[in-house]
Amino acid sequence: MTPAFAEVEARSAVVNPTHPRDPVLAEWFGGATTQAGATVTPETALSCPAVYSSLGLLADTIGTIPLNLYERGKGSAREKKVKHPLHKLLHDAPNSWQTSVQWRQEQMFHLGTFGNGYSRIRYRGDGMPVALEPFYPRDVTPFKLDKGGVAYRVGPTGETLLSHEVLHLRRRPFDRHGISGKSPVTLHRETIGRAMGQAAYMASFFGNSAAPKGVLELEQPVTDKAATSLRESWERRHQGTANAHRLAILDGGMKFKPIGMSNQDAQTLEAYQSTVSEIASRVYGVPSHLIGLNEKQTSFGTGVEQQSIGFVVYSIRPYAVDFEQVLNQALIPPSRRGSLFFEFNVEGLLRGDAKASAEVLATHIQWGIMTPNEARKLKNLPPLEGGDSRLQPLNMAPAEKITEILLKDTAKAQRAVEETTK
Repeated sequence: MTPAFAEVEARSAVVNPTHPRDPVLAEWFGGATTQAGATVTPETALSCPAVYSSLGLLADTIGTIPLNLYERGKGSAREKKVKHPLHKLLHDAPNSWQTSVQWRQEQMFHLGTFGNGYSRIRYRGDGMPVALEPFYPRDVTPFKLDKGGVAYRVGPTGETLLSHEVLHLRRRPFDRHGISGKSPVTLHRETIGRAMGQAAYMASFFGNSAAPKGVLELEQPVTDKAATSLRESWERRHQGTANAHRLAILDGGMKFKPIGMSNQDAQTLEAYQSTVSEIASRVYGVPSHLIGLNEKQTSFGTGVEQQSIGFVVYSIRPYAVDFEQVLNQALIPPSRRGSLFFEFNVEGLLRGDAKASAEVLATHIQWGIMTPNEARKLKNLPPLEGGDSRLQPLNMAPAEKITEILLKDTAKAQRAVEETTK
């Protein structure tokens, strides 16, 4: 049902059937195999630990940051509208089978694999949104209408939904029309495929090399059949982690000669860690230490705390702002967009600890850098009466005024204080 408050175009009885091809058709018909031999699609990429861990961290962070609806008042005042239907929709349950956290997590995974997140907006009789029902990105094809605007073809039935009926999150970069985001998995398929190939190689290496690699030397030549039988017997007894370090019994003049690990094998783990770090930091903007890798250098600063703050500022904040703006545009009536707004409370993620945060705010208030109400706003607390005045210590004054301030003449002292506080 078209919302009563929304300024939207009326549904057209006939929609131009020619629209951009689904960007994932190429993957359905092949072409997703990488140079490393791994088949990489938005679905298979999640089997790569670097992709899953990075996206999981982003999804869990966006999913658990408090997301509230506020109403803007006079000046810097704002009030949390906890009883508003839109607050309950995004704070509690967007639909009948998901919590707010689960819905946001799913949207982040869709953004991180397909580059787009879609949800159908359901309305009640008065035009108020009451549900957000997510679509699987493969089931949705956005396209431009001849008369302008964007529509969405959904599912095997080809149902067409107009822009006010779909909440669409996009991840940059965008297609040439600007209506869809591009899949980071597709853009970085080779890097992800390399990580998957390296992981498969290491799995094979450890599976086959729990016992030292080497050769069996015999005093007499043997037939191919006997050699095959001997090799299979040896591997059956000594290959695999369960048989590691078992005592080997050699007879018939047989000798075992171990072969040392090659440089390629020795560098496999280092190369894999480098690829994992590349996926985490360059593809998804996640510091490597947050997914279990320890590196000596980072572009997010030194120290775990500074790196974590850098992650919030440079990685989480862009997603949070994008979520906020899409929600404001899709769910809030045009007439109320100046006063009602959604906002994530990321301030808690930027705090080192409660004591340090309190000391910083107290210092800012004490030295007149912030007003008490500005500090309370950062804590999402309501303003206090008289809290908009900037404070300044009275024990600070220019050196040339000290004598006058210390004089017993009250009038002169008062004038000196007033001059220093102008």
